[in-house]
This record gives sequence, C-alpha cells and structure tokens, in this order.
Amino acid sequence: MKKFIATLLLVSVLFAAGCAQVIGPYYLEQEQYEEGIRVMGDQLKENPDDAASTYYVGRYYLALNKPKQGLPYLQKAVSLDPENADYVFWTGVAYWAMMDFDREKAAYEKAISLDPNHISAHLYLGHGYADRGEWAQALKQYDVVLKLDPYNPEALYNRARTLRGLDKTSDEIAAWKRFLEYYPDGSMAMTATEQLNLHGDFTYRNHIIGKRNVTLRSLAFKPGTSVLDADGRASLEVLSAMMQVNRELTVNIVVYVKGNASLAKARVNAVRDYMLNSNPDIERSRLPLSWFGTAENVQVGDRTFALDQSVSFITEVR
Repeated sequence: MKKFIATLLLVSVLFAAGCAQVIGPYYLEQEQYEEGIRVMGDQLKENPDDAASTYYVGRYYLALNKPKQGLPYLQKAVSLDPENADYVFWTGVAYWAMMDFDREKAAYEKAISLDPNHISAHLYLGHGYADRGEWAQALKQYDVVLKLDPYNPEALYNRARTLRGLDKTSDEIAAWKRFLEYYPDGSMAMTATEQLNLHGDFTYRNHIIGKRNVTLRSLAFKPGTSVLDADGRASLEVLSAMMQVNRELTVNIVVYVKGNASLAKARVNAVRDYMLNSNPDIERSRLPLSWFGTAENVQVGDRTFALDQSVSFITEVR
C-alpha cells in the first residue's frame, strides 16, 4: 500500500513538472507499460492532440509485444508532429514487428531524412540490409553509426558480420577484435570469439569457469621468456575476481610450449605467481598447475588447430 501511494505521489509530481515528456520515459524505464497506457490514456482523453502522450502509448504497446495496437498511436503521433524523427523511427520498429519490411525500411529512411544523425535509424536500416544479405549497404550504415558513436556495440558487432558476408576475412578478424576490445563480456562476446577462433585466431578464447562461460583475452609472453605481456593480465584479474567471489572455485592453469617443457613450466609458475601476488587471499592449493612440451590441439567446429604456445584454464567446483 505504501509503495502504491508513493507511486501515485511521484506521478503527481511528474504531471506537475511537465506532462508526457517527463512521465512517458518513467513508465518505460520502470517497465510499467500497462500502467503507462492507463495514465497516458487519461491524458489523451483530456488532450487528444497531445503528440507526446500518443507516442508513448504506442511505445508501451510495442514493449508489450502488441505492435498492431501500438502502430495507430505512433502513426497519429507522426501526423501531429511530422518533423519528429523519433516518432517516425518507432513506426518503423512497429512495421518490423509486424513483418512489413518495406514500410519498415521507408520509415527509417524518412527518419534519417529528418535527422541525418539519427543513430538508431541508421543502425536498424543496417540490420534490415544485413537480413536481406545486402552486405555492402549494411556496412555503409554501420560505418555511419560508428562515425557518430564509435563505441556502439551493435554496430561494432554487426559490422564484423557484414565483413564476413563480403568475404573480407582480414577485415572481419580485425572487426571482431575491435568489438571484443570494448565488449569482452556476454553472449555477443562469446559468439565473436567463436568467429575469431574459426579463422584460426585465438587472441580471445571462451572458457568454462566454474558454472559460467567466460571470454578471456589469451595470455602471451615476451618471446622465449616467462615474462607476461600486459595485454593478457586483465584476464588474470577476471579469474582472480571470480575466485574471490566463489571460494569453492579451483582453477587449473595449463601451459603448452611445443618442444620446450621447461619454458612451459616457467610460464605456468609465472601465471600463478602473478595471481597470488595480486591476490594473497587466494590459497595456493586452488591454483594447481599443468604444463606440456607439446602443442595444444583445439577443436573449433569441424576443424582442429594446433597452438604451439598457449595457456588454458580448467576449473572445478569443490
């Protein structure tokens, strides 16, 4: 009851502060879509030509996966404020949800004509081209997005996909690495890593750490030594953090150096020493070591790659 009263008071404050432009985003952020439809619907009864209220009701229906109910509101918002690129863009999203791809594309193009810097319209237009296999057009749109927003994760990821579609392998590999440099976590990172590995590039690898799948940048050393390169140290920090959170986690560090078992042993000890020195509360027994004077054979899809020098991690939960 107290929460309900507090919500009512907050809504009252928002109404007083500035109508739909303030209230509308609130229900989106709180994921209270049905309540948003009710409240904004009451607003529309009082002012049926309020473009912002009309737009947000359409957005709420889209969020509820009801594009047929939402589209008329979005279309009306456009008719009330035809120069608003956001309103036009979201009609495109509704058309996409209804599988009307020609109108979807036209909506994004219209939004871009109103606002040439509309990132979402360029991004979604790129997605549409990619879905149709029009890779060159998709690449052009993703490049526009990245010019406006260099760290946009969807554009970085899908740009690599388009380069694969264009059979530009070296550019594709560089694009996957660029994405992973900024976004090394999550399902998209795992897929990006799989694509890299399929090309025989193991700069990043996916590991099962305890019960989680984790993408880690591969460890590297100064040539012929056991001195860790700086780039891979972040991976050890990730592992250490996971071990500190889960005190039952044991990580077996495994190093391969083809034809040089003594160097493999020196490297595996260097890795453990780095982790223990950085995190003295991790027990030494939780970091067992294995080393081999052979290449590591890695299965990726239907191919097997021999890595002459590598570090991998095998974990168990006690």
